[in-house]
Amino acid sequence: MKARIVEVTKPDGKIMYVIQQKHWLFRWSWVPASMNTYEWVTDTFSTEKEAKKNLCWFDGTKSKCRVIS
Repeated sequence: MKARIVEVTKPDGKIMYVIQQKHWLFRWSWVPASMNTYEWVTDTFSTEKEAKKNLCWFDGTKSKCRVIS
């Protein structure tokens, strides 16, 4: 598994969904996906549906290219 979604309940009761990946620096522990990139990325979402929709950016899914001309 290259990425996972974790449900986090804040002290005020708000639920957030965080995409996590393993990180070599922390003994391959799960960390927020933004720690594995040099760019700013969004890895926390307000709904599970939204997190699942964006999981493809972190789970190793490749882009598909098609020659059109």
